[in-house]
Amino acid sequence: MAGGMDLGGGKGGKKSLDTAINLVPFIDLMAVTISFLIMTAVWNQISKLQVSVSGPSSGGEAQTPQEHLNIIVVMTEKGFTINTGSALVTVDKNANNKYVYCRAGTDAFDGDINKCDENTLIGQLRKVKAKVPEQQNITVNCEGDINYSDLMRVIDTCNIRDANKQPVLFPDVSVGAAS
Repeated sequence: MAGGMDLGGGKGGKKSLDTAINLVPFIDLMAVTISFLIMTAVWNQISKLQVSVSGPSSGGEAQTPQEHLNIIVVMTEKGFTINTGSALVTVDKNANNKYVYCRAGTDAFDGDINKCDENTLIGQLRKVKAKVPEQQNITVNCEGDINYSDLMRVIDTCNIRDANKQPVLFPDVSVGAAS
């Protein structure tokens, strides 16, 4: 034989080399591998695509663009800093070294943002919301040594809802690290 391989000499001397290969184990291996890779992937960034219809309104008049602020609340060991791009406001911690959310003497919130003191987180966010009532998003940045429970409390504060479950302040909260 020319190839150096014994094909089992019979009467004809040659056997067919075509065989059926079982692909089921290979497909099983690929399915498990792909599932593993998808589950362990790092999802760095999830973003939204803002879609708006441009052109005149149904009344024939051009709509005026809504004012949009880049509102950033920075949590530090000293308190909060609220940056709207044009203004920078600080809300310091109280005498007990606690963050001030609604009232200066205590951190209790009874559900009515109109009863909150002016120089508190809710009081300052309420002022910003009055300037841009249609805005829904806000960014909360925090330093590395901030407690997780404090960060969650700020997110919950930004996402306060009224009795009808409608957002009062800023329901779309993004979280980042302070630079």
